[in-house]
Amino acid sequence: MIGRSFFRLGAWGRWMLLTVMGFILGGFVGTGAAFVAVPLVGILIAFIPGAGGQGAIGYILLGCGIVGAAVAGTVIGSFQWFVLRQWFERARWWIIASAGGWIGIIVAIIILAYTHVAGPVGQPNGTFLETTLWDNREAIASSVTGVLIAAMVMGILQSLALRFTFQNAGLWIVMNIVVFLIASAIIVLWVQGAGGMFGIPVFFAAYSPVYAAISGITILRLQA
Repeated sequence: MIGRSFFRLGAWGRWMLLTVMGFILGGFVGTGAAFVAVPLVGILIAFIPGAGGQGAIGYILLGCGIVGAAVAGTVIGSFQWFVLRQWFERARWWIIASAGGWIGIIVAIIILAYTHVAGPVGQPNGTFLETTLWDNREAIASSVTGVLIAAMVMGILQSLALRFTFQNAGLWIVMNIVVFLIASAIIVLWVQGAGGMFGIPVFFAAYSPVYAAISGITILRLQA
């Protein structure tokens, strides 16, 4: 019994270490890929009706975010695969599922990070109106809902990759929703306006131990 407890603690530690390493390296490589993709994304959005002008910046940011998220998700999933392959025969599909899931997460987080949550807002007459979280509650709720939907989708994709039972899939999906609900609350309350290609990877690198700890406990529970 003691030996099994030490084994599980060691497995949790490996998951923690590899997940955090995946977040850090994935954020670095993904950010690099996003910057490299800027010219290509700029060319592609020229074919999107109404995507020109100042709005092009938003399209470029989202496009580069998708590229960066796919690369980062692949790196994170690959690091986690080293632990999962010991328990699940189809663990290789986890990498693909994670890459797809992280695209949704990062896009939703970008939208949330650029959602105005509080502070002054310019008025047509040149003055500024001070707003609060309550004033912007509808926009905040909409953006947070987007993050939670993305978390649910990622949980579903990863559950399908590992062929979880219905009950286990439900637990994994709920874990994802809870983890990213916490992340959303932190962004709204403390990391306001931390958007951009640098701010988001830094946030996830700092948040990765929380995600790694909670997801590690959950994956051990599902593997038992």
